[in-house]
Amino acid sequence: MIRLENIATEHFHALSFEIKRGSECKIITRSEYENRKLLNVIVGLERPASGRVFLLDKETYALSEKDSCRLFSRIGVVLKDGGLISNLKVWENIVLPVSYHTGKKPEDLEAKVKQRFNEAGIDVPYLKELIGRLPGPLPVHEKRLIGLIRAMLMEPELMIYDSLFEGLSPDMSDRLMQMTMNFHAEKQGRTSVYITFDEQSIKNVRADIILRI
Repeated sequence: MIRLENIATEHFHALSFEIKRGSECKIITRSEYENRKLLNVIVGLERPASGRVFLLDKETYALSEKDSCRLFSRIGVVLKDGGLISNLKVWENIVLPVSYHTGKKPEDLEAKVKQRFNEAGIDVPYLKELIGRLPGPLPVHEKRLIGLIRAMLMEPELMIYDSLFEGLSPDMSDRLMQMTMNFHAEKQGRTSVYITFDEQSIKNVRADIILRI
């Protein structure tokens, strides 16, 4: 599902590991900076000086732009800051990827979006207000929740979480954690990877494997 072979960058030397399909994995890095660098290498944003990266059995940095787009439509990434587009409203942010890649109409996604927000404890009256707002002023836990729901709508085979629970209240952390673990179990063979430098924030996440980079 994810395989790194002898990756070399200014921060990593001959880094190799493999995460099997269907597993739940924690990756613990030494710093927030290394956390982001590793994530960038994995998701195709920062080509290593040497070595190879494989996602879903495809060598990431050897793909054409078209094939890369097709590959990443099967992968969900939830960034620490939510990864939202600042000049699009919350609802537009949520439905953009799934509408673009699958052609589904926004109105066909409403029930699923409401269900996901309900899982996080967001009631309908507040949700109606939230989806019409721009994401910039929102608190970080809401940005991460929006990014999480946006990724979930694509029903990806692989989910990668970037410091998802770091700095959150225990209650919100528990809600998001339960959502990610439930989502993992919804589809056979789905793989979930939690990358963070804050090991304490993922202490309650179940995992088949823990990698310390």
